[in-house]
Amino acid sequence: MLWIRKIVQSFIEIPGLFITLIILLNFKIKKQNISRRMIIFTSVIIYLLSIQITSRILVFPLEDSFNTIDYNKIDYTIPSLIVVLGGGVIPKTPNSPLIGELSDQTFKRLFVGYELHKKTNFPIVISGGKPPNTDYIPEAFVMRDYLVRLGVSPSNIIIEQEAQTTEENAKYIKNLLDSIKINRIFLVTSAIHMPRSYKIFSNYLYNIEIVPIPSNYLITREKITWIDFKPDISALEANAMALHEYIGLIFYLIFK
Repeated sequence: MLWIRKIVQSFIEIPGLFITLIILLNFKIKKQNISRRMIIFTSVIIYLLSIQITSRILVFPLEDSFNTIDYNKIDYTIPSLIVVLGGGVIPKTPNSPLIGELSDQTFKRLFVGYELHKKTNFPIVISGGKPPNTDYIPEAFVMRDYLVRLGVSPSNIIIEQEAQTTEENAKYIKNLLDSIKINRIFLVTSAIHMPRSYKIFSNYLYNIEIVPIPSNYLITREKITWIDFKPDISALEANAMALHEYIGLIFYLIFK
């Protein structure tokens, strides 16, 4: 069921959505009175998904769901863990042929978790597996390598190396926490990913306080200018991620 859902989802998200639109366009191409309208419609969709003004509309509701917290107001006496969710690895790069490198969003999540650890000294749980049927290093081990290089003691790092989805992150971390007396976790992930992550983790860890720590913001809060209407690769990426989250929330509500 998971692989079927992923295939369907890939063709209603960016860039698969563009392929779907082109296929639909080809079905209509023989009807001259329709094909031109389909070309214009497809062009407008691609343009709208490639500009910052659309990103503000799609991304802001997700990124602004949770406020940032003041680290100085954290109660350090409550037994807690910092949970950092993986967001992708680039395997076997020239700089790191053995374990690969963290994607930009994973590194930003991890660095926020690292900063919180330095402030509180709470242990860090890092969660991330590897694609099935590959010989890649699990994402959690790559994250661990980065933390150790930043100076975090291995004894303060807990690895969850099996999860391939956000729901599996929550499920496997719950299994870890069942044997540990913990009253609170600080959940670190990208701000755009936080609403779905928080909902899923709340369903699994219903007896533990979950403090959201959003990171890796994608869209500026500056006033709107002409630049917001210019096609831009970063806007396309932000819109793609937003659509992924909305569709992921819908699928979760349907199939949970």
